[in-house]
Amino acid sequence: MYQHKPIHFLCFFTLLSFLVSCQPKQPREYIFLGHPYDYHRLERLDPRVEQLLTYPFDQVWLGGDVCGEMGSSEENFIYMDSLFDAIPGEIHWSLGNHDINFGPIDQILALKDKPAFYSITQSGICLLVLNTNLFWFYSSDPPQEKCQEKEAQLALIKSVTDTIKEASHLVILHHHGLLTEMLTDSINQLLNPFNVNAQSIRTSCDPKSYANEVVYPQLVEVQERGIQVLLIGGDMGMVAKEFDYRTPEGIAVLGSGINNSMSREFAPEYVTSFDPDKVLWLQHWPEQKRLEWRFVDLDSLVARQ
Repeated sequence: MYQHKPIHFLCFFTLLSFLVSCQPKQPREYIFLGHPYDYHRLERLDPRVEQLLTYPFDQVWLGGDVCGEMGSSEENFIYMDSLFDAIPGEIHWSLGNHDINFGPIDQILALKDKPAFYSITQSGICLLVLNTNLFWFYSSDPPQEKCQEKEAQLALIKSVTDTIKEASHLVILHHHGLLTEMLTDSINQLLNPFNVNAQSIRTSCDPKSYANEVVYPQLVEVQERGIQVLLIGGDMGMVAKEFDYRTPEGIAVLGSGINNSMSREFAPEYVTSFDPDKVLWLQHWPEQKRLEWRFVDLDSLVARQ
């Protein structure tokens, strides 16, 4: 009579390990939020964003103007500190003008627990966080102030772009819109997606330190090495809720913004969009060197949580 032979346990566990390893790994998930403050309570985030931040994202990327009047009172810092403590993922925050205009920047840096500008490489992504408040967005020559700090940020950008080799992506997190002269449609008309679309942006106290001439060629060199460059800006929401653009060299210029807590009845003329507010959701598969993103309706996303 035929008898079943016992399965060798070593072979069984080898097969089991193989089957487990063949299962697709869950991607790391990042959320980018631009301009997320509440217009009715300038010391708070939009309540929809507060709710969204309870979701366990691996990282939260803030594109600036987190609160409308961040530094106007000590209570605001207590609120933000408690909010950040409750966020499960790691936080990276590019400072906006509203973040620093109403109080000492030292308190905000203590809240961030990170410098005003820095770079960090994790899981194949080099994240470069800029403080675009150090750039100059006006037609006049830049004032001779904070010159050393501006030069230090430029030196950081050059150091990162000169030395980056192993990363699959260089993600530049910023607030104010950059490369705005290059953002044109098929008939060469400027797209102007950001809340402020300044031209001829200067990066230092040098009147000739134009971002398109100083910084952009460095980014092109990185792109040509096979490292995908992404610029993600957060000064959006009043004119456009989302933006996804490619330069001729393939550099991605992205942005998203929130603005609909503002009452339409009292909205100023420069606010032209009340389309659904959007956030940028990114998924990252480090082993495959793959980063994908999509714009998600904020209301729908919060309703699903």
